[in-house]
Amino acid sequence: MAIRDSMKKGTAELVVLHLLRSGRKYGYQIAQEISSRSNGLFTLQEGSLYPTLYRLEKNGYVASQKEFSPNQQRIRKYYSITEAGRAYFLEVREEYRQISEGIERILEECAET
Repeated sequence: MAIRDSMKKGTAELVVLHLLRSGRKYGYQIAQEISSRSNGLFTLQEGSLYPTLYRLEKNGYVASQKEFSPNQQRIRKYYSITEAGRAYFLEVREEYRQISEGIERILEECAET
């Protein structure tokens, strides 16, 4: 079962920032890693991924750099997390944890009744 689009928007920034913590990546690479690590349950199409990256960059949480690909055939835009992005990631991760915990409590309580 695929995750609903409305839920993806709330977690896209968190997931993208988490992946960039391990090193710089270009857009397609980020999308592939998200899909692979979630066994295909969570995917970000270009229409969601790039607006997320642009918003993160505009807010100073990621930086980008254009470079030629290894085979010199095209220019790729690589994204990396900034120090502000690392701090923002920790805030968003904690908010996500609290929301998830609250939802689980509600669901567990409803299951008991």
